[in-house]
Amino acid sequence: MFDAQPNRAFSYSLSFHAGQYRLYMYDRAGGVYSRSYDLHESPLPLLRILCATAFAPASWLGMDDTFDCRLHPVITVDATQYFIIAKCFSSSVIRGRATNVWFVAKSIPAGSDPNNIFVVKDSWVNVERQLSEEQILEALKDVECVPKVKEAWTVQRDGQDDSTSLRRPAAFMSHFQRPCDHRTRRRLVLTPAGRPITHAASPLEVVTCLLDLVIGKEFVFRFDVV
Repeated sequence: MFDAQPNRAFSYSLSFHAGQYRLYMYDRAGGVYSRSYDLHESPLPLLRILCATAFAPASWLGMDDTFDCRLHPVITVDATQYFIIAKCFSSSVIRGRATNVWFVAKSIPAGSDPNNIFVVKDSWVNVERQLSEEQILEALKDVECVPKVKEAWTVQRDGQDDSTSLRRPAAFMSHFQRPCDHRTRRRLVLTPAGRPITHAASPLEVVTCLLDLVIGKEFVFRFDVV
């Protein structure tokens, strides 16, 4: 579901077994679930769930208002809207960073103007990480082979940072006897935009890309960035 709907942040599901039902919620921190309810003794909670599924706003059911997947998909970063040209990379994991990378343009047709074409990286970042990705890239901004950050933004949901902890109140998580994997949804707009290494036109391009990686890694250790 998450792979087919890149604008989905979380998902609910119901299970039924032997006259019992249970509600599940899955997001980038994994899954949580309610206790079991008896269909005959507790029909009201089930009715509430079905009514919410039918009439609640799409954002309450997991859809992302900042990602419009209609005729021409648009992704929002802060106050700027970008038209999606193509998907560059997509992670198939449910729990974790779940990174999606898109080629985007500020206006269409995109053309070949480098000032119009960018890369948007959308991922769920662990809040306990010591250095953010944009901090690392900012420290390496003068290195020629390292992409530059044009914008960095935390996706908002109902006026708050979109986080897995929003759907996991501390009182609720205390029943699971395990810590919550706190992740926030971050978007980076990067430039310049280039083809993935899997689409290299020649062996020379592959070697050049690998050389840039080595140079970038050398600067990371030389300036003690991580």
